[in-house]
Amino acid sequence: MRRKGIKFLRQASCLETGTKNTYPIRDWFSETTNYTKLFKIVKSEKDPKLLWEYLFLIKTYCERYIDLAYLVKDSQNFISKKENTEFKIKACELGELFLVHQDASVRQAAASLLWYLKKTSEVWPVIIELMQKKRDYITLSHIGIMIRNCYSLLNDDKIITDSFENTVTKENLISLKDAEALKEAVSFSLEKTPKAAKKAGFNSVSETLDNIITALTKTVKK
Repeated sequence: MRRKGIKFLRQASCLETGTKNTYPIRDWFSETTNYTKLFKIVKSEKDPKLLWEYLFLIKTYCERYIDLAYLVKDSQNFISKKENTEFKIKACELGELFLVHQDASVRQAAASLLWYLKKTSEVWPVIIELMQKKRDYITLSHIGIMIRNCYSLLNDDKIITDSFENTVTKENLISLKDAEALKEAVSFSLEKTPKAAKKAGFNSVSETLDNIITALTKTVKK
């Protein structure tokens, strides 16, 4: 039953937005009673695979249904709902909670969630550590997305904000030390698990990290 439930929620969160399905899905997720129950279930879940699924669907919902709601017609009332902010606050709390979980895949999902919501450098030491042991395609592909997004933000001339509209300085996105450690971890993955790493696009991720390191080195020298 738990697996069927998570499958249903995951499929709902990943459905194409802007269709007739969008409105009942976001109405369900934004109902205080429903998301309070959802977060309670996630906190009590012991199965790492299901935890990964829960964290992924929560991130997907925040990204596609809350933050991109302006792309869907008749969304003014939904966008103004305080429950959306409350949902993301609770999502951050989950990310912080599971960032230190014993299972590497859960830590990765928590790091991806926190990076999306807060753009915080606290996720990188966790990512660096787990890449020593966890190097499957799915894990590496999600890490690659985070690294590419970090580079994109570093090169953006606009003011950087997190999912709560708080300003984030470029210095707080990633440190030179963590970027260099990530570069080593990516190289290690390409050496030890070349098939998964190459499939996850780690050759280009390695180049992206070179660019990040170059940019950060220039900043340090100023």
